Amino acid sequence: MDDDAPGSVPSQNALLAAALRSVRRARGMRAGEVALAMGLPLRTYQHFEEGSGPFDLERVRLFADATDSDPFAIVASIWLRSPEFAVRSIDSKPMVVMMLALSPFHEEMGEDLALIEPRVWWGGFRRLFQDLGEHVRKRDLTAETWLDEQATRLGLRPSFLPKGRRRWPQDDAD
Repeated sequence: MDDDAPGSVPSQNALLAAALRSVRRARGMRAGEVALAMGLPLRTYQHFEEGSGPFDLERVRLFADATDSDPFAIVASIWLRSPEFAVRSIDSKPMVVMMLALSPFHEEMGEDLALIEPRVWWGGFRRLFQDLGEHVRKRDLTAETWLDEQATRLGLRPSFLPKGRRRWPQDDAD
């Protein structure tokens, strides 16, 4: 993100641009492909991807449809100041899932939603994120470990374990 001075906080437009570009590249798509899928002229799409002009939520939704990504994660990446969040959410779509779960809860609670104090929300989300982290840490990687060991035995590069779980640090530098 090429914002003004080193250490400065990137603008919303710069964060959006970085998220959109990163998602498109992660999907291996060209700007023309995304523009076509969104029904936009290429130059209009390029302005959108550059973060030019006013924020357009409908275009974010169209982009997410075109790239099979999470539109809510793209928006959240701006608030989190982390375009990487949009990329990390491409396949699991955590923010879409959260919105799908939140919608019926909102309908069920109605006006009573206002009675839930911030500390209660925080505690619930904290427990949820701890559980999700534990789920990832305990994930059974037996098959991936076995495949990596067999690949190494045959002189092949091990590549079946997720990058964060590999024992070969040079593999995580990809």
